[in-house]
Amino acid sequence: MKTKLTETRFTSALGLTGWLISRVACLGAVILICSNASAQNLFVSGYHCGGDIPNDAACGRIFEFTWNGAQRIFASGLNDPADLAFDSTGNLFVVDYEIGHIHNHATIYKYSQNGSPVTFASGLSVPLYLAVDKAGALFVADYEQGVIYKYKPTGSRAKFASELYHPVAMAFNRAGNLFVVDGSIGNIYQGSIYEYKPDGSRGTFAVLEPFDRPADLAFDTKGNLVMADLDGNIYKYDPHGVRTTFGSVPNSAQSLAVDNAGNLFVVDGNAIYKFTPQGGKSMFAKGQPLGETFACLAFQPEVCCQ
Repeated sequence: MKTKLTETRFTSALGLTGWLISRVACLGAVILICSNASAQNLFVSGYHCGGDIPNDAACGRIFEFTWNGAQRIFASGLNDPADLAFDSTGNLFVVDYEIGHIHNHATIYKYSQNGSPVTFASGLSVPLYLAVDKAGALFVADYEQGVIYKYKPTGSRAKFASELYHPVAMAFNRAGNLFVVDGSIGNIYQGSIYEYKPDGSRGTFAVLEPFDRPADLAFDTKGNLVMADLDGNIYKYDPHGVRTTFGSVPNSAQSLAVDNAGNLFVVDGNAIYKFTPQGGKSMFAKGQPLGETFACLAFQPEVCCQ
């Protein structure tokens, strides 16, 4: 989906939809466990090809950042990695797309804490979006099929929700309810945010504005739902669905993650911005000097609470 992680690249991945985005709905699966945010590392899917390596080579990587911005490569050799999600034991799930293909060529890998991968699911449609519940079940939203699947830790799959149009983001709240952004027929940008209870029953949490271009969802430490918009805006919904504008990034807000201290991290192409709970913005990481482009975020759970 994101060989170069630009909106032009993502257009080819969606094909029939023609939705020009770079990072649609990368769910930064944030597991709020401990109070010491400095122990959390931020994992970022991305792309980096250096030297004479061709642009269509397997240059997909997972970058790992410490709380102060120190960076290392956690995994490499992926094709086109996108959405990330951690379970509570520290296993990392990653969606990887086969370069040059649109349909039925997505694989979900599961990485243990030492970086060893196994194939968790394969032969899936694209694009896909991830979220993990408290029990460790992986929820996968299929944009093309309008379906949300639930995978048990064993890998067995069941259909959790259907009859969606184009789901593009998911996040769990503390009560275990799943929030999903879905586009509407005729205008994929003008849709709704639905709230699913664990039994699969659905209600409408909020209706989007006509010109919204939703890309991701995350919950902050106070229970507010944060939504990234591809026009660069970041919106916040209180528990009653009342919306305010929290902040913005220069180009396109593509992925979100919140650490245990309530700081919000936002991907904007080749940059990651950090917002304090009060809205103060600073640059956390910039990939341009190293030729890197970032896609999706997820915070590692802290082992202190296991």
